[in-house]
Amino acid sequence: MNNSLTQNYDSAEFTLSTGNTDYDVRTQVAAFFNNIKVYRRVEIRTNVNISIKLNKTTNPAITINFTDSPYTLDIIEVTNIYITNSSGSTASIKLIGTE
Repeated sequence: MNNSLTQNYDSAEFTLSTGNTDYDVRTQVAAFFNNIKVYRRVEIRTNVNISIKLNKTTNPAITINFTDSPYTLDIIEVTNIYITNSSGSTASIKLIGTE
């Protein structure tokens, strides 16, 4: 079946303790960047405020408030995600990435 709506995806759920800076998702989360090496769309769910950097740690941070959840990225190809949690609480993170 050749259907443009049929896509591979990766999904991951994990917790991230407060105080983590630039947590490297590609290296640390085995379930993500597993089937796909470059995402065209990523959905991020979080229960606390976090910030992310896309592709490299020198890029500017994007703040994601828990009220923004789910937060969708579909304007840039994503080769890695770096997460910072300075919320004071453990973050429950859910990621879904598609081609």
